[in-house]
Amino acid sequence: MCSSEEVIVFIVIFNRILNLIRIVAPILLMITLAIDFIRGVSNPDDKNLKKRINNKLLATFILFAIPTLARATIYIATNNSSCLEEEQIYQINEHYNPFQNVEYIEVDPDRKRTKIIQDPSDYEKGTPKSGITSPTVGAVSDGNAVYFLNVGASTDAIIIQDGEHFGLIDTSLKGKGQFIVNQLKILGVKELDFLLITHSHADHVGGYNTVMSNIPVKTLIIKTDGALYPAHESTYSNIIKTAQSKGTTVCNGNSPPCQNFNLGNINFKLYNTSFFSASSVSSNNRGRFDNVNSLCAVATINGRRIYFSGDIGNYFGKNQESIVAKQIGDIDIYKVAHHGYVSFNNHQDALNALKAEYAVVTNTRGPAATAISRVKKANSNFIKTYYTPEGTVTLTISTSGEIQFKQ
Repeated sequence: MCSSEEVIVFIVIFNRILNLIRIVAPILLMITLAIDFIRGVSNPDDKNLKKRINNKLLATFILFAIPTLARATIYIATNNSSCLEEEQIYQINEHYNPFQNVEYIEVDPDRKRTKIIQDPSDYEKGTPKSGITSPTVGAVSDGNAVYFLNVGASTDAIIIQDGEHFGLIDTSLKGKGQFIVNQLKILGVKELDFLLITHSHADHVGGYNTVMSNIPVKTLIIKTDGALYPAHESTYSNIIKTAQSKGTTVCNGNSPPCQNFNLGNINFKLYNTSFFSASSVSSNNRGRFDNVNSLCAVATINGRRIYFSGDIGNYFGKNQESIVAKQIGDIDIYKVAHHGYVSFNNHQDALNALKAEYAVVTNTRGPAATAISRVKKANSNFIKTYYTPEGTVTLTISTSGEIQFKQ
């Protein structure tokens, strides 16, 4: 990835400093100007007064104009960068807290300014901070479990277990990598049967290097064909090279032998395996094109079906979300697409095909309100929604097919 989290943090902080200078400095100078005018009234013979006033007016203009110009330059460079994801662009332009997960409600391809949802939960970097060292997962000694990890708003990391077999779907942000490793170790994981990467965005792949450096992975499942933007191509390439360097088998999601596999007694079937080229898509849409390429999976556990949808959506008239949903048909549990955003995702026709009974949202409640209303509309027997920032969601399914959630 050509833009690390550290670079984003630096840009956001620099933006904040510039904004502070252009607001505070002119105010302070105006106060001193007011004092000079008062002195001029009482001291009309002060020959240096006019010079001081002119210098301060010039300084006020400079201290406002230069930071404003610098921020405008950052804005233009950011919005025309082929190296930044949409989430990062919004974070920079809105200069919110870079140490928290900040996300956007997706609007249209022109990226109009819109409401920002800020996650209040802790943002761990490296080893969990004191006070949050207790496990967020509860180990299941045998049987099956799906752990939708609490890695904050708008980011995915999902552990799947069947007895002593474990798999992982996505690796969240880079700063969450060690947290994921900690959770895997709490579960007693010595090796992952598979790591499935849905797509190359930083909120889904950021922690891959930390995970693969600490936990052996038998098989990496990822799309390896297609032409995305250079930043995305390099991300895929780096993940594959890391896997190969560690002796991990790389399984191309486009290839039929990789599209149906088992984790113990759990069956997985992959969908949306074709790779669409983004070579003809404008730079404003680079992030959305990787979303439409999300590798999706359906896990069948004791007759119950769980749909892991990545960030798939009905982008660019391709209607992939609806096409895939109709291929899948009825499901029991839905990992809500693209963290609950609705501009191009969670279309009613797709949800009508799925008819989910439960939904798990990897986001706070606000952005997903419309999506969940659509999920409920699609199934009059809908039961409940779980939000991972409120705590890791653990799903188990008994041999008789009984669904149990714990949060």
